[in-house]
Amino acid sequence: MAEIDDIVRRAVDAVVSLATRASRFAGRILLWVTVVSIGGFLLGIAALSGGIETVWIVLGGAFAALAIGSALVARWRVGAVRRHVPALEAEIRSMITDGRETGQTVIETFIVDEDGDGDGLDRGSAVVLGRRLYAFRGAAGSGLESYGRVTAALTALTTFPLLALAAVAITIVFAVLGFVFLIALAL
Repeated sequence: MAEIDDIVRRAVDAVVSLATRASRFAGRILLWVTVVSIGGFLLGIAALSGGIETVWIVLGGAFAALAIGSALVARWRVGAVRRHVPALEAEIRSMITDGRETGQTVIETFIVDEDGDGDGLDRGSAVVLGRRLYAFRGAAGSGLESYGRVTAALTALTTFPLLALAAVAITIVFAVLGFVFLIALAL
């Protein structure tokens, strides 16, 4: 049982470590995206006039909401991983132990029998490796419906880069447009 506890602890520590780093980074992205997007949006409203101002309000507002929303969802998802560590531990333990057979052992046997004919080939040698790993038969057979926290953690960590990239890309456009709007206001 101590072996299973060690595997569970290492798995959860790895996931939580990734989530912690992603959470810190997502917080910084959220702050930066919010300031630049709202600033660029407001500069666009101030710099534009007439019918184009209405178009800017609709398009700029939609893209600002998309950028801020992407950063916010990314931050919320990776933060949820750290908030649900006990449930994550329980599900990983369940995944490991559901498909486990009792009395699993690892046997490694090396038998070397030199034939002595001097050609360098050990025709009489044999290497027998026997390994059993923990099976995830319970998870594969029934699907992942019963492992909601594991699925949520994997989803959070795998979708984080795409959400962050979308938020940053839109924000870069807002930064460039904000600079253009600032020049237009100065003239």
